[in-house]
Amino acid sequence: MTDFVGRARAFVKARYPQAIAAFLGGSAASGEATDSSDLDILIVLPDRWTSVGFVETTEFDGQIVEAFVYGREALQSWMAKGRSDARPVLDRLVAGGVSLVTSEISTSIAAISREALRGGPSPIAQEELNRRRYSLSAVIDDVTDAMDPGIRCVAMVTAWKEAAELALLSNAHWLGTGKWLVRELRANGDPFGLAALAVAGWSDEKALVDACDAVLESTGGYLQIGFTRGTKPKDL
Repeated sequence: MTDFVGRARAFVKARYPQAIAAFLGGSAASGEATDSSDLDILIVLPDRWTSVGFVETTEFDGQIVEAFVYGREALQSWMAKGRSDARPVLDRLVAGGVSLVTSEISTSIAAISREALRGGPSPIAQEELNRRRYSLSAVIDDVTDAMDPGIRCVAMVTAWKEAAELALLSNAHWLGTGKWLVRELRANGDPFGLAALAVAGWSDEKALVDACDAVLESTGGYLQIGFTRGTKPKDL
């Protein structure tokens, strides 16, 4: 079995020996990686590079590495943005990852990320909630009205994603991108059965529409007529 942690430590030593903290995240840290998986590694640079921030896809010892490289100021900024967007990618990498550099800074960063994840995202604003209700309502109509099989399939996938995000945000849970969206649903009980629908595929239109309708009902209901984007002057 590949020693992903050992390889990640060797990568940091070879490419970023000046790192004051580093973490291996993703499937390699959770034990779900295969030989074709990439390594997600967060590198924290000394204060000489405090405002530096970039993500580099590279290769090491025959394996693809996604290196998230930040100075401490830049790291704080990008972590704050992730929390604000309800997509805490870097916090997940740190909190669920393996520390590759032993230091007080590593310990502090990990503690802050774990606390942030436990706290959950800020409550969804009413304006954003209504915007998402409107968007999901519209795409459900697209699903039921579609005559073209290709258009229907794309509409169903879009409806599933919109419903999943609305279900999570309306219950103060973090969002995820790609596979992380399914993981977040499962981690939070998936009361609408959306993760199961993703496993089953897109053959059952009625089941998907019923699940989307249930998400809408839990957040205020179907919304189309009467919804206004922007500010309409009172004299119009």
